[in-house]
Amino acid sequence: MRWIVAYDISSNKVRNKVSNILTKYGYRVQYSVFYIPDATRKDIENLIETIKPLINPKTDRVFFYPIEDITVFKGCPLQPWDIQIF
Repeated sequence: MRWIVAYDISSNKVRNKVSNILTKYGYRVQYSVFYIPDATRKDIENLIETIKPLINPKTDRVFFYPIEDITVFKGCPLQPWDIQIF
């Protein structure tokens, strides 16, 4: 299954650690958003257990969003010239 992981982490040190961990699983698509193209639910559970001790629950958030194959199939990637700002 594919996953999107987004985070808001206040500590630079922790943010860098989480980023380095996520880089082993997938690709950065924005500064605090990663795309994980192929991971089982068990892989994600292990990833959560790795990240959880680093996170301050009072100030930090990490979100894991599963993406079904049909969602990816129906998606439409935009090229820079396809985006219009009004």
